[in-house]
Amino acid sequence: MGIALFLWFLGPLWKVLREAEGETARGSAVALVAAGAGSALMLVGLALTYSVLLTTSPAQADAVPAFFTGSAVLFALGGGVLSLFFFAVAKVILHTGVMGRWLGWLALIAAVLSVLAFISPFWVSVLNPATGVLGLWSWWAAFVVWVLLASLVLVFGERHQARTRAGVGPEPAGPTVEGAGK
Repeated sequence: MGIALFLWFLGPLWKVLREAEGETARGSAVALVAAGAGSALMLVGLALTYSVLLTTSPAQADAVPAFFTGSAVLFALGGGVLSLFFFAVAKVILHTGVMGRWLGWLALIAAVLSVLAFISPFWVSVLNPATGVLGLWSWWAAFVVWVLLASLVLVFGERHQARTRAGVGPEPAGPTVEGAGK
């Protein structure tokens, strides 16, 4: 369900980023493709994780460690690909100022934490992709927080633009989607 909501969120985000970039729109294109690829890797990782629950025989139970390891690696690769999403989004936001530069800096932080997910299969410590704080939970928390904040900026920016077009209400002093943080 979360992946479906994230993919739904990508539509308005891509539109705003693409319009801010203008003709080239390379950063928004990279963000869209990386988000789709990262989501696909995560979905396959989830399928492996939940297929373990279907084990009904001792022979199937022997395969559980392999499924669990495969799932952890797919999550790590998905996190690594999502780092490209965050780097591309940060580039567009910081370059254009759309959605507020603060959100661009948070995307950059999320990108760095996502890189930790990518390198985490090679570590047995807090960087472990299955159980480690930095390997799994830090980039996942950064992802959730950034998507929540970006969603709020998109929703309230859209409402502000609609009110402005309709001539309703005073002009708010806060940042809007277009030109925020410039």
